[in-house]
Amino acid sequence: MLKILISWLVGSILFFAPAALADIPAYTVIKEKSFIKFFAIQNGASVEGRFNDFTADIRFDPDHLDQSSITVEVATNSVSAADDEVVKNLKTKDWLSTEIFPKAVFTCKKLTRMPTSDNYYADGTLTLHGKTLPVVLNFQMEHFDGKNALATGYVTLHRMDFNIGQGEWAHDDVIKNEVRVEFRIAAERK
Repeated sequence: MLKILISWLVGSILFFAPAALADIPAYTVIKEKSFIKFFAIQNGASVEGRFNDFTADIRFDPDHLDQSSITVEVATNSVSAADDEVVKNLKTKDWLSTEIFPKAVFTCKKLTRMPTSDNYYADGTLTLHGKTLPVVLNFQMEHFDGKNALATGYVTLHRMDFNIGQGEWAHDDVIKNEVRVEFRIAAERK
């Protein structure tokens, strides 16, 4: 009898486990309600820019974070700023080198929720300018009803870790090493 019970339990786990993995909802980004911005300090003043072209593969269930995942791809050539000269420089090989490295990719398969809050950490990797390094995004779920989601968050990157700003820009005397990236992602369930 014990053998039958164990066989049934093992069979049930094997049968239902793939179904549980397949049930993690997928979300599509609503571009007109979303953004990815960055802030750098040049000569003591804040410089703001943004990336206008990005996609995301979001699989999210707050009750099954161990099966949730996020992948964001950013077209580096879509960088924009108020100053056209800044944009031109950012696309060069000393900075983003957009022709050689057309995409930046953040991949996360480990999400953690802070207890009794809507705050999360997304532990992942960022591939930027040919380098892949660990990165932790902080984000807050501003709205989540199972059909629609709105998350806002940030991460502070060190540009020199990714070889961003080479040559005369390889020091942080004119442009600081820290770059704050902020995002707002509005998404709807597929």
